[in-house]
Amino acid sequence: MSGYTIDEARRIAINCASSYKSSLEDKQFIIIYRDKDTNMIKYIEVVFLARNYQHLTGLNMIDEAGKLLDHHSEFFYKKCVEKKLSCDEIVMRMDGTTQLKLEALPAITKFTSITKIVGDSNNNQPYLYVEKVVGGVNLCLGLRMDEKIHEYVPVSALKKDIKTLTNAPSQVLAIFERDYGDNKVYSKIRHVAKGLNLGTIKFPTEVSDKISLENYMPKKC
Repeated sequence: MSGYTIDEARRIAINCASSYKSSLEDKQFIIIYRDKDTNMIKYIEVVFLARNYQHLTGLNMIDEAGKLLDHHSEFFYKKCVEKKLSCDEIVMRMDGTTQLKLEALPAITKFTSITKIVGDSNNNQPYLYVEKVVGGVNLCLGLRMDEKIHEYVPVSALKKDIKTLTNAPSQVLAIFERDYGDNKVYSKIRHVAKGLNLGTIKFPTEVSDKISLENYMPKKC
């Protein structure tokens, strides 16, 4: 991949922000999977907030003197959404991860349809400090526990085969969605593994208490 210019990086960040806002902002997802090692059905929950978007771009904000600005992630996102982000306000990370993140960024809003595998990070990727990875053969989303809200949030996106980033790739069975902060069960189904009928699965109590299959209609083969 050839390197992006700062103007190209700015345009990608702005263009993808509108998709992030409409599809992911303030949304919470439960990813249900079958653990490869134990064969047990488990889950993780992921929240997408406004302040998470900047991490996915790999861009840093700077002041007029070129000094890096910390804790400006929501301001960065707001400027992207309003299409007011300028080239002289941003820089790419020195570790080279910005290029990799920007290449994957346009596909992030489709993560529910391309997430086939979940696993613990094997920490083999330089500069990728994540705890969990979800995705497939073409795209990975790195997750880390947010200490403020005690939920997993996205911190990185890469065009990588997920099997290179986890030593125990586990099959994703289904993904459900709800609004963040909504205490109701998950009822909006965003993805079901091909050929799987959720109605025939015996979910453990900790999973079945969180989801509703009331409106679920299995696909006919």
